[in-house]
Amino acid sequence: MDNYYKFLVIVACIICGFLMYFYRKPEQVISSSSDVVHSPAYGKIMKIKRDDNGIYIAIFLSPLDVHYQFAPVSGKITDIKYDATGKFNLAYELNKSNDNEKAIYTIQNDKGNFTVYQIAGFLVRRISVYKEKNDDINIGDTLGLIHFGSRVDLLIENVDDFELLVKEGDYMNGSHSIIGKYKQK
Repeated sequence: MDNYYKFLVIVACIICGFLMYFYRKPEQVISSSSDVVHSPAYGKIMKIKRDDNGIYIAIFLSPLDVHYQFAPVSGKITDIKYDATGKFNLAYELNKSNDNEKAIYTIQNDKGNFTVYQIAGFLVRRISVYKEKNDDINIGDTLGLIHFGSRVDLLIENVDDFELLVKEGDYMNGSHSIIGKYKQK
């Protein structure tokens, strides 16, 4: 019976260690620059799509990535929507996970609108929203947390003078990574 308790203690320590690692929250770059767009998340860029709406960037967060999300730009949160009607498909399946439960933040500054989507995944299925509508934010401020498997998407609407500095497959380190910048006029 003594070995049984040792085994349980080891398993409990491993689970606690994983949870402490999973819920870590590194310090972020805090800035108020309106010319630079930072990454809202840690993870790998799965897809970049340009269309009439702007540039849409999908970032997949593996279970080993930081699962807090951060403001990619400074500005004002003009809207927050929580879509609880969605499904819980695997987050890395782009076509299916677009229908997943999500929190949607619209941030506005002098460059235009930026939309951050926190998309829940197949596992725990919970999103914690830390900000409210009309909050002023700076680059690197914490927006929220997606628990376990997830995806974070960013829509940059005004891309007239915007230079994209990333490509599909790049790894993002939260607000330490720069997505792109607006050209000086």
